[in-house]
Amino acid sequence: MGIRRYEYLVVNGCSQTMGQNCHIDLIWPKLLADKLGLKLINLASSGSGWYTIETTTTSFIDKNKDILDKCFFIFQKSMLERGLDYSNLPTFISDIWDEYNIKYLPNSSIRVHGYKNWKKFSNELPDFEKSKDFDQIRGMYPFFEDSVEHSYLVYFPEHRHYPNSRHNWKPIINGKECEPKYIHEQIDELLLHFGQRMLSFHLFLKSLGVDHIMVDGYSPFLSHKLNFRNYYDTDDEFEWIKRFWSNEKTEWDEGDVMLYDFKNTKSGWIFDKIDNKYKIDDVVLWSLYQFKTEVEWCPDGGHAGPKGMELIEKVIYQNLQEKAWI
Repeated sequence: MGIRRYEYLVVNGCSQTMGQNCHIDLIWPKLLADKLGLKLINLASSGSGWYTIETTTTSFIDKNKDILDKCFFIFQKSMLERGLDYSNLPTFISDIWDEYNIKYLPNSSIRVHGYKNWKKFSNELPDFEKSKDFDQIRGMYPFFEDSVEHSYLVYFPEHRHYPNSRHNWKPIINGKECEPKYIHEQIDELLLHFGQRMLSFHLFLKSLGVDHIMVDGYSPFLSHKLNFRNYYDTDDEFEWIKRFWSNEKTEWDEGDVMLYDFKNTKSGWIFDKIDNKYKIDDVVLWSLYQFKTEVEWCPDGGHAGPKGMELIEKVIYQNLQEKAWI
């Protein structure tokens, strides 16, 4: 299957694919489209999560069925916490279905089913159990509800990634920052959710005969095994990348950090069901330039500059060749 049968390169993702802080002619989708001799259609927008990527792509497909066989799609998965209504996801612990190894329920479910023994999780009977008010929202931890209204789990953590004020996930107990008690299990549930969404979308696209490939942008989903390839200038930089995403404590970690074990995530099996031809699972694009301090590589710590964009284009092009898309 050769690239000559395509006329359009359609990309979707967040700011990394839209090209924030980089001239439009220097972003990786434009560089790649020019190299392949294709017209670029860039559906990406800053701050997008997977739901935005799904819906905007599906809308494009619905309105452009006549050219789908001439399109090649690239999807960049964004961050863990974007675009989710956590009250509808199983991040609330309960023992009601323990016999089936189900330990977490959505907020609406736990307000109906409750617990067999709530004392295992709390010293206080939850308010909704006292009042039987099933319309009352109960957060996973009361300290997620103390600051901004409905803020609990809105800023969900991502490993070492973004341990700053925009992701204020650490509760303060007795004047000290603490790691939420069930945070690793909750991330397992979120990765499972995103794995299901990505696999489902992949199978939907395959059923339509839509040629595509997926790649991680800011966190390991497809690349959860951390079997990264050395796309880097030096071996030292490659080692830093592997350590950054591991659960190994490093010299640049300050105080307590959340070190989620991506390599042993319980949801890895569902990402593995996405066909290898349709995914790049040996890189997180942000990692290609995250340790580069020069402006032309990374002007703001989170987005690629011209050199960073060149490297992203090179990595994706190499994978398209190796997977026989071109």
